[in-house]
Amino acid sequence: MNTKLTIQEKLKDLRVERHLTLEQLAEETGISKSALGKYESDDFKDISPFSIVTLAKYYGVSTDYLLGLNGNKKSPKHRPARSASG
Repeated sequence: MNTKLTIQEKLKDLRVERHLTLEQLAEETGISKSALGKYESDDFKDISPFSIVTLAKYYGVSTDYLLGLNGNKKSPKHRPARSASG
């Protein structure tokens, strides 16, 4: 059975996997500790696009993964070049 994680669960799992406190993550990303705590809590309401992009870049995951649009955790590093005819 493949259960989908919520954005809150994904953010907390990514932070815990790296053995980071909220304070350390706030220092590294420039996002306030209180905002980061809210993003991981059950009473989470909204996350800014800036924070989504910042956290995805920091963790090396795609924004689509964080948002639940794609199950692929890894961020694409290289995009295929477009052909001149395509």
